[in-house]
Amino acid sequence: MTSIQSVLAAFAIILIDLLGRAGLDKVLALTGGPAMVALWAQLQSVVELVSAVTMAGVLQGLTVLITQVSESRDERSLLRDALKLGLGTSLAVALIVALAAPELVVWLTQRRLETDLFLLAALAGCITVVPATLNAYWLGKHQQQRMLGLALLTSVILLLVAASAWFGLSLRGLMWVQSLMLAIIAIVIWRYLHKLSRVRDGQQDGAEYFRKLVKFVPVGLAIGIMSPVSMLLVRGMLSGTLSWSDVGFLQALWRSTEWVTATAAGVLSLIFLPRFSATYGSARFKREMTRAGVMVLIPAACLLLLIFFNQRAMLATLYDARFVVSNETAALIMLGSWIRIASWLFLFGLFSAHRTGLIMAGEILSLPLYALLLWLFADGMTLERTALLYFVSYLVYLGFNAIALLYSSRKTTIAQREVGYE
Repeated sequence: MTSIQSVLAAFAIILIDLLGRAGLDKVLALTGGPAMVALWAQLQSVVELVSAVTMAGVLQGLTVLITQVSESRDERSLLRDALKLGLGTSLAVALIVALAAPELVVWLTQRRLETDLFLLAALAGCITVVPATLNAYWLGKHQQQRMLGLALLTSVILLLVAASAWFGLSLRGLMWVQSLMLAIIAIVIWRYLHKLSRVRDGQQDGAEYFRKLVKFVPVGLAIGIMSPVSMLLVRGMLSGTLSWSDVGFLQALWRSTEWVTATAAGVLSLIFLPRFSATYGSARFKREMTRAGVMVLIPAACLLLLIFFNQRAMLATLYDARFVVSNETAALIMLGSWIRIASWLFLFGLFSAHRTGLIMAGEILSLPLYALLLWLFADGMTLERTALLYFVSYLVYLGFNAIALLYSSRKTTIAQREVGYE
């Protein structure tokens, strides 16, 4: 189902992304310090806010549905509908961000950023949808090798942004570099997608798959809006209760765990989501879930422990010697990160089951819950408390996702038995 070449390509894609982000963060830390790292992260959360409403919804649906169809005509219809629906969703969110930008820069950055930077970030988020659509299509067809080529191409963007930061460009200049490079790549990919999805032999496909994709839109809005907005709120609140430098330290610690969390998310998405989607409702689904748990959770625990025991050296290497947190803070963030990975295992199971309502309900119990807890316990806030609340919020999220998938699986099994008796 998944070749060795596809698995290796998936790991290479993850590694390229991690190296690109780490290199850029290192340059930002050296040239601008912890505050620069935190403010760039705020802008990238705006990019994610606009793009993730599509990537976490419509494009996840595209991957799942492509895996489950066999006719090339159906694939073309899915790709065409996903591109239209995805761009429309992200454009709507980008418009809202643009209208609210003057208030957002005050609320979320204490005027440390200008309004036009939020507009550029929203634009970059819209453009990101185009290459992401091609990625989702190739993933559904198990073509991770092609995705690797696209990852190498888009990594040039991070390389150029890092080079621009090294030569002293401001945040505004960096956002322009990111947006322009994204636009150039997106134009090329758009032409390819148009060719790939065009109607052949004069046949027009019906609206069946469009309706199926629409079901994933609320999921994308829930995850795509709640997660980036929550991170924007988290950084904004902590900059007031602590400082932008402390936010930069916390951001650096999260980035250090991303070597594990992003790898785990990539393995679950690039390798196991297509497998979950192809086997859901059969006895093989449970075996795939068990295999994913063993392959992801055990190595993740070992690697997070390794990071914890070497966290000071790692932060100094990835950033510089100013980036220091307590052992208690690091331990709770590592534990919370492992719980977060475990919750994703069940989340991708819910995606394969098309349980969009449960996914949306559970999303409230992740980063939004974390933001709420930070607000409720803001008095006397410390980095240690922020880490503890991070752990607690994802423990709740893990419990919900596990129960939701168990409920969905049992409901599917009962439905299959009733059909068999008829």
